[in-house]
Amino acid sequence: MAQKKVRAKDLKKQRWAGIVAAILALIMVISLVGAYIGQAIGGGGTPFPEQQVEPEPEDYLTYYEGEVERLEAYVEEHGASEAVLLELAENYRYLTIVQQIFFDDQEAIEQYQDKLISTFADLVDLLPANPQYRLELAYLYQEGQKDKQLIIDEIFALQDLLRDNPDPMYHLSMIQLLDSIGEDDIKEEEIMLLQETLEDRIAGGLADNEERFYYAVLLGEYLDDTAEARGILEAILQQESEESMIYQNALAYLDYFSNDNRGQDIIID
Repeated sequence: MAQKKVRAKDLKKQRWAGIVAAILALIMVISLVGAYIGQAIGGGGTPFPEQQVEPEPEDYLTYYEGEVERLEAYVEEHGASEAVLLELAENYRYLTIVQQIFFDDQEAIEQYQDKLISTFADLVDLLPANPQYRLELAYLYQEGQKDKQLIIDEIFALQDLLRDNPDPMYHLSMIQLLDSIGEDDIKEEEIMLLQETLEDRIAGGLADNEERFYYAVLLGEYLDDTAEARGILEAILQQESEESMIYQNALAYLDYFSNDNRGQDIIID
């Protein structure tokens, strides 16, 4: 197999995209658990096969398809709620993954992806002021190779939300998305805005360590100031307990710097 060279900077962006995706996935799972505890909808769906030590791929399909049928029936009878739509989205996501791993049925994969997009569109309609759902919908449009204008429309809506209620994690995620779709002018504007917002809060003594962490990410990923980013991360490690999530995030990102051969070509088989 021929080898191809990948610049360290390109690999860095890929790794950060993975970090963002993991954070968003974790947030969605947490949101689902919290909401679903307070709203039982009746678990009359297909039980997961308990008798098999190792379920077959078809068993996973049967289970998740049964969950989708149950949830869609509930929505039709009782109407949509955030908790139900989130669980429905997760089951469509699992169905997509099972198809990709075990069956490679492209038509089924596209159908599940379209259903996932439709479910997040319903979440956006239900809760238009929630930046998480708009961002997830924009990423799903990109993943499904939908019309670029659909992505841009969600980004514009997300910009309005973040102007009223700034959130550096969502802002960074939006910047990464703009980078990946080649909207450099909008990306640079958002980088400058986030930089100004975080620097003002830091200078005014208002920023917490979570905001400082995201500022370090902004410096390291988009402002090419690794030295200052390292200093911020090291300060966070001195101030936070080792059990805190922000400590673990700072440590992981500092380790990422240590293992990144910046400016060198990386050979990938």
